[in-house]
Amino acid sequence: MKIIFIGGRDIHQLGGIESYMYNLATCLKNKGHEPVVFCESAKNIVEYVNGFKVVHNKSIGGRYLCKILLGHKATLYALFKERDAKMYHYNGWGPAMAAWLAAVCGKTIVYQSHGLEWQRTKYTSRQQKIMKFMEWLTVKLMKNITAVSQEQTDFFLTEYGKKCMTIPTAVNLPAEYYEGDVLEKYKLEDEGYYLYLGRLVQDKNPDYLIKAFNKSGIKGKKLVIAGSNDADLKYVEYLHQLGADNPNVIFTGAVYGNDKEKLLSACFAFCLPSTLEGLPITLLEAMSHKRICLASDIPANKEALGDSGVWVKYEDVDDLCDKLLFILKNHKYLENQKEVNYRRVVDNFTWDRVSVLYIQYMKSLADV
Repeated sequence: MKIIFIGGRDIHQLGGIESYMYNLATCLKNKGHEPVVFCESAKNIVEYVNGFKVVHNKSIGGRYLCKILLGHKATLYALFKERDAKMYHYNGWGPAMAAWLAAVCGKTIVYQSHGLEWQRTKYTSRQQKIMKFMEWLTVKLMKNITAVSQEQTDFFLTEYGKKCMTIPTAVNLPAEYYEGDVLEKYKLEDEGYYLYLGRLVQDKNPDYLIKAFNKSGIKGKKLVIAGSNDADLKYVEYLHQLGADNPNVIFTGAVYGNDKEKLLSACFAFCLPSTLEGLPITLLEAMSHKRICLASDIPANKEALGDSGVWVKYEDVDDLCDKLLFILKNHKYLENQKEVNYRRVVDNFTWDRVSVLYIQYMKSLADV
């Protein structure tokens, strides 16, 4: 099958959607299929990554129209340049606003939800209402819908009466060793730090984590905040201010490749105190590295971790502080969680397993 993927940022800077497209496309290519990935970028270029075609589209239209306009640009490009492609996979409702073009041309459309965007606290009440309306409109118009978590699948059925298919996100199992000097660069020791890794956005609550770490008075451990957010530098600056008086709060900026893997593999515990998630890839990655995981007790995190996690109330500094201390005092008791977390990833969240599920679903649509 030749499948067009539309949506997401630069595939070389892997966030959630980008990681999904990159890894799924790699598996599809290895299994004899032909994925073509369209992504937002700083320039218009075409390249080949892991054997599949990647079309970079330069950002246009500003913050609010960018995804919609790029969705139309990518769709038109695909219709003229990739005429033999029958399957069009749209990530998120913004790019999916262009799906009508592909539908008019007789293409099979799949809309994939990566999270309930309107719930994000960075949006005003008015913006949230607009986004929920756009989600409702997209879900109502789309015939074939997938979601990365069962929580979203259940929501669409309950809220909109629309059935969809859960095709979860996944991770690649880590290697035994990764080259790199990121630990030395930031003077970190093996199992000497709590780790937050992800975009620095309010929904993931790194500010609450820093406040809790400061309040805990923990000695002998550091808190590493690994991530960036060029779209909200004011919030990033606020995070740096929170950690300014504590030399044990370390900011690395965004990390990729071996540096990311090294940080994950050596952390004392991984922390994700989010208010909102789709199905968090960074949490799955930490689990695959056999790490103890502290996570907010929201459905998406529980879907990833199952029964094996140190649970915390989101947006609650006191509870976070208590749980950071709990991990410190009970680390040996919690060691068994490491293997449980790894086995859960192996059994449910590897790209090989998910790609098989995805191919079966797409073939069922092609046969209709």
